[in-house]
Amino acid sequence: MKNFWETKTLKEMTTDEWEALCDNCGLCCLHRVIMYDDSIATTCVVCKNYDLQNKKCADYENRFKIVPQCVKLTPNDVSAYDWLPSTCAYRLIDQNLPLPNWHPLITNNNESAKNIGVNPKDFILENDNIDIEDYIID
Repeated sequence: MKNFWETKTLKEMTTDEWEALCDNCGLCCLHRVIMYDDSIATTCVVCKNYDLQNKKCADYENRFKIVPQCVKLTPNDVSAYDWLPSTCAYRLIDQNLPLPNWHPLITNNNESAKNIGVNPKDFILENDNIDIEDYIID
């Protein structure tokens, strides 16, 4: 029997299936900077609502109240978000590509995304004392 992400489009998924696609890498929580040439650069500065210790949103249910500029991903918008990481399951499913072999839905291990070369320990929590442009990583 095939898995839901192999048989359903993003629009056909239940809320639980949609949420299960997230591997909790934290990359979508990193701030981006629009450069002079209109390209988008990623920084290592993470949203102020990100829990550095637990490596996830500190208050996922209330994230839009706490951080009004937080972007709500929806099945209708995924293709427009070219800033999503190339490993993002939402992006991959939207492009009819398979999930990577390390994805938690494949490994049945919620910690498996930690081995993809992303180190949340290198994230810097957003604060008023930093210039985000000084922390561009790509």
